[in-house]
Amino acid sequence: MIGEPPFPISIDQLNAPTLSTALGQPVRSFQAERIGADRGMLGEIFLVTPEYEDGTTKPAGPTSVVCKFAALRDEALASAQRGGTHERELRCYDELLVTATVTTPKFHAGWYDPTTAHFLLIQQAVAADTSVDQVAGIEPELAGLVVGEAARLHHRFWQDPSLQERDWLPRLDDPRRVQNLTTLATNGWQPLCDLVGDALPGEQRRLGAEFPDRLESALRFLATLPSTLIHSDLRADNLLFSKDRSSVTIVDWQGAGIGPASFDIAYLLSHSLTIDDRREHEGRLLDQYQANLAAAGTVTSREELLAAYHASMHYGLAIACAMPLIADTSQPRVRQLATAMATRSIAALDDAGLLW
Repeated sequence: MIGEPPFPISIDQLNAPTLSTALGQPVRSFQAERIGADRGMLGEIFLVTPEYEDGTTKPAGPTSVVCKFAALRDEALASAQRGGTHERELRCYDELLVTATVTTPKFHAGWYDPTTAHFLLIQQAVAADTSVDQVAGIEPELAGLVVGEAARLHHRFWQDPSLQERDWLPRLDDPRRVQNLTTLATNGWQPLCDLVGDALPGEQRRLGAEFPDRLESALRFLATLPSTLIHSDLRADNLLFSKDRSSVTIVDWQGAGIGPASFDIAYLLSHSLTIDDRREHEGRLLDQYQANLAAAGTVTSREELLAAYHASMHYGLAIACAMPLIADTSQPRVRQLATAMATRSIAALDDAGLLW
């Protein structure tokens, strides 16, 4: 159940009664630490350690939780409201992911205000290998773990008619989603070029004038293909690999929607692998993904899988355009991440013969 206003909209407003409601245990006080400031774009995330009324930090309630608020930057809130992203994440946890075998954090509680796009998500804190870095690129073996999780998610909701009944879960050609993404592509292209500097040479910068139209065409084509529930932001910064690197937990479901399954795989491989690793390993990882789907009982042709995979590369570049608009560009890593996203997406489009 998603709560309604009023609720705390920032860490300064978070209080013990709210945590008590979320955790089902009386909380006396808590400590909070900002995490992921250089990774999140639409949210501000805190690791919160509660002290319970019995004076301990280890009763029946969790020893720590993650609290996620809306970023208070104007463009980030405007983008979230245009796209309905905060409501989508909360409702994914509350209504859909409880029925899937994909590994996600436990959902404790959530609140949402549709008039402002403010939200609060309280979920399980997951211990993870913090050395994994999207900017450096993840190892292909780790990408294989994610491919397996994605196949389970996509099989569970493959051509599921109940997805179409959820008006908060958009298709790729949903007018609101198309408008939000093309607006980001239009407004974000020049700031992206300014942010990443010489990483984008002059001939690539010319792509910006026609890119929003090409993005819209790609989204409309992708919406014609067999669909499932897609995460839409399946990249390393939203993946928590266990410390022994044997499993992965998928977080940040704000971009979830309805689309072809290999949309997620395209985004994962183009943004989270280095260009060289993607070129060397994408065929094998696509083989693995198709085999995982088939083993679960979902059969799709290679032709159909590749058509969606290649067209989806446009979306990766659109998210790169969003970085300077909705991310905190005062963080040094934001420039590095934007550069990786932009150069890798453009290389993937070029390899697919779709750059010009």
